[in-house]
Amino acid sequence: MTNYPPNPWRNPPVGLIAVGEIIGTHGNRGEVKIAALTDTSERWLELVRVFVVDEHGQRALFPEQVRFFKGLVLVQFRGIDELSAAEALRGMFLWLPEAERPPLPPDRFYCDQIIGLQAETLTGRGLGMVAQILFTGANDVYVLRGGPVGDILLPALKSVVRDVDLEAGRIRVELPPGLVDEET
Repeated sequence: MTNYPPNPWRNPPVGLIAVGEIIGTHGNRGEVKIAALTDTSERWLELVRVFVVDEHGQRALFPEQVRFFKGLVLVQFRGIDELSAAEALRGMFLWLPEAERPPLPPDRFYCDQIIGLQAETLTGRGLGMVAQILFTGANDVYVLRGGPVGDILLPALKSVVRDVDLEAGRIRVELPPGLVDEET
């Protein structure tokens, strides 16, 4: 089984965090469209370099121009100045060393810190593992998998996610009424 291409939810490279995914090209001069995986797209204005990782290892890409268009980040990387070179990057994630991410305020967490945590109710009932985070616009949604009631789409609200304990590897939640069948 191969570990490529690396994926932030299934097999992230050790010591790296995903900051975006190249979802396509823009124009014919090598500019790429990026779905940002950061809290704010403006973070891209600060980046000096990012990495792509493939079966040959990792290599740095250097943003020369960054702009925003329809909720996406458009980036022109140094040396990527033709459509074919940009097209070769489609589907790749862009990574930064974990040590370079800015610290968050208390009670805020990065997605990669939440994915993989076990979820349980305040009474200790297991609900599964946070397998994915959906970004809906209104609020994030944690996809819980592997629990006794199957997949659960859990709103990531302070009123629902009551405690995040990274050291214990769990989140404790207060389920909204009707979210899961109480008979199981």
